[in-house]
Amino acid sequence: MKFPFVTRARYQQVEAERRRIADQYVSLEEKYTGTVIVNTCLADDLGKAKARLAEYGVRRTVSDVLEEHDVHRKALANTLGDQKLHLNWDQLITEVARLTGAAEAWMADYDREKRRADGLQKQLDDAFSLDSAEIAEGASWQSRRQAKLRWDK
Repeated sequence: MKFPFVTRARYQQVEAERRRIADQYVSLEEKYTGTVIVNTCLADDLGKAKARLAEYGVRRTVSDVLEEHDVHRKALANTLGDQKLHLNWDQLITEVARLTGAAEAWMADYDREKRRADGLQKQLDDAFSLDSAEIAEGASWQSRRQAKLRWDK
C-alpha cells in the first residue's frame, strides 16, 4: 500500500485551481446577490405600479406604467444629482422629504436670525436717535434737495 504523497508542484497546482474556483464562486455569489436585490426592487415597484393602475381605473399596459414610472424616477433622480440615479422610487421620495425638511429648517433659522438682526438694528437706531422726528423730516428734505454746490453732482 502506497501512502498518498503529493509533490509540491502538484499541491501548488491543486491549490491554485481551488483558489480560482473559490474566487469564481464569490464573484458569482456577489452577482447573484446584486440580481436578487434589483429583482426585489423591481417587484416592489411593479406591485406599487399595479396598485396605482387599479386606483386609476383606466386600462393601461404594465409596460406603459413602468415606462412612465421610470421616466418620473429618472427625472426626480436627475434633479437630486447624478449620484442618485440608482435609487428606487421610495428611496427618492425619502431623499426629497429629507431635503425638504432640511430646507424648511434652514428657512426657519434664517427667519429667526433676520428677526434678531432687525431687533438689534432697531436698538441701534434707538441708541443713536435715528428714529426721531428730525430724521424723518430730513428724509423728505433730502428727496427734494437739488445739487447747488460745485462738488454736488
